[in-house]
Amino acid sequence: MKSSRREKLVWKANRFYLRYGSEIENLRRLVEVNLTQLCLAYTLKNQLPLEALEVVTRVKPLTSFIDKLERLGWPDFYYPTDIIRDLIGARVVCWFVDDCYGIQKMLEQSHGFRVHSEETEDFIAEAKPSGYRSIHLMADFTYDSVTGEDGNHQLTPRTMVCEIQIRTRLQDAFGQLTHDFPYKNSDSETGAQYQEMVAQMAESLAEQDRAASKIRELVRKFYRHEKRAGFAIDDKPEPGMSPRLPETDSSD
Repeated sequence: MKSSRREKLVWKANRFYLRYGSEIENLRRLVEVNLTQLCLAYTLKNQLPLEALEVVTRVKPLTSFIDKLERLGWPDFYYPTDIIRDLIGARVVCWFVDDCYGIQKMLEQSHGFRVHSEETEDFIAEAKPSGYRSIHLMADFTYDSVTGEDGNHQLTPRTMVCEIQIRTRLQDAFGQLTHDFPYKNSDSETGAQYQEMVAQMAESLAEQDRAASKIRELVRKFYRHEKRAGFAIDDKPEPGMSPRLPETDSSD
């Protein structure tokens, strides 16, 4: 691969991020708002506290995009999503495994996202050899874009693909802990030891997730019978906001 080709593609990537970075960041916020609203609806429907589902989003950094180009052999592109489909990524982190599948189903029924069901990967049902567990979805979301020339502009609906991962808090902790470990892809003796140890750790965490699922109904019963209070006008609580669990004395 000639260095001139690499330099051209790196320049092209830099130019895109410089020119469209703020727009992509706005789209990330749009994805986060829509996902958060979906999670709010899910918690209300299932008598769960708002904290039971957490949404995190990010835009793929320029350095990661360039690394991806290198791994793929420096392919040319017009738009970054020609190369990567997770330019915008989102993660829904749940307290319980049951809710990973529940929010997946709600996403598939959502009007704001169109899930590519044929691309769904369920690594909770069938974990990776490393022990990694998560549900991976690819979904299109729709947004308004201004198009036109010579002062004749109009709003045009456009779609963009994003990757959505759904996992429990324990699965998320495992994924973050093992993401950048230097030996995870090594064929060395140290790499083999690492793979064995993290696989054992992942199975232990999966067992704890199964145990945690047993308290889900207790949590739902608590919120089912508690009066949900939100913003109050004249001391009258508004519906739709769930209380937090009672504070406990740390000295106990």
